[in-house]
Amino acid sequence: MNRTRVLISGGGIAGLTCAIELKRHGFTPIVVEKEPGPRAEGYMMDFFGTGWDVAERMGLTEALRQVCYPIDWLAFVDRTGTPYCRAPVDRLREALDNRYTYLRRPDLERILLDEARRAKVEIRYAASIESLHEDADGVSVVFKDGGREHVAVVIGADGVHSRVRELVFGAEAQFARFLGLYVVAFHMPRGGFPIADTVKIYEEPDRMTMFYPLDRERMDATYILRHAEIDLRHNDRLAFLREQVNGARWIARDVAYAYDGDAPIYFDSATQIEMPQWHRGRVALIGDACGCLTLLAGQGSHMAMAGGYVLARELKRHADHESAFAAYQAVLKPHVDAKRRQSARYASLFVPQKSSWPWLRRLTLRMLFSKPLMKYGMRLFGAQSVLADYR
Repeated sequence: MNRTRVLISGGGIAGLTCAIELKRHGFTPIVVEKEPGPRAEGYMMDFFGTGWDVAERMGLTEALRQVCYPIDWLAFVDRTGTPYCRAPVDRLREALDNRYTYLRRPDLERILLDEARRAKVEIRYAASIESLHEDADGVSVVFKDGGREHVAVVIGADGVHSRVRELVFGAEAQFARFLGLYVVAFHMPRGGFPIADTVKIYEEPDRMTMFYPLDRERMDATYILRHAEIDLRHNDRLAFLREQVNGARWIARDVAYAYDGDAPIYFDSATQIEMPQWHRGRVALIGDACGCLTLLAGQGSHMAMAGGYVLARELKRHADHESAFAAYQAVLKPHVDAKRRQSARYASLFVPQKSSWPWLRRLTLRMLFSKPLMKYGMRLFGAQSVLADYR
């Protein structure tokens, strides 16, 4: 068997990062993705810190800088749309030494996909794993369409609801920790909504909305909603959103009702994944499959890229997969665990509650986004790469 042949389940940020790096190190990665093509749904995110560090090492920062949204300001607004905390985005960039940008998750996936295709990584869409069977020489993989592969190792990069994790480690429920929030995101025509060149954030008890300009005609909307746990498989996403924002002020309710459903909608729970071990036998997990931090941490994509990058390097450095997997986990897991605990503590504060003190919340925001404290504030949110000392 070709010992460099690696199957990666998941064609998202973690999987593509790992595949690119494995290819550069002389491996033969095969990426399988259950979706029929690259995903278009996803929310806007700040990209800096660990993610920027990995992208820089991969030679992708020029592509990052080419993604440009007309965002000049960040503002928290009241029920009339009047800002009570406002900061120029250039202040963020300055605090992060210009290693910062806004990206939608599909943007980052596209940049990685373009690089993977340039590297001639084999990517198979609409491919789902049915079973895994480890033997003395590797792992036999059976796909739902009946196809088969025999590879040296399998990497599960298939997200919070990982099929690989389920097959190797057991049911998701034993690792999942629901944080009491749901995230809904989509893009749509601006339709006269007063967004201009500003990210506008509006909060009410148990719900938060963030609106981003994409261009002169379109905007991106992200809702974070506090709600008891529901069954995602049997829920009408749009109906759920509209029910939760009935009575919301400013434009929060109106945007949800103006969305016509033409563009894809992202909908998922804020659920962390906590695992004592990230590998078993010839199978290892990366990204959200083993250490989902949720959107609350603001670093899910950063740690996904770090996972793919470190695992690829450790597989190159070690003669056997056991040592490589152990080294990968030793490097990254302490950082992921720390950020997971931090974001879990933050969950009750991220979206205001009925018992929250608005005046204190507004004062804190003004302090964090002020020019003297911005650099310190960004350190709290992961400005320092966790791989700063990793080579």
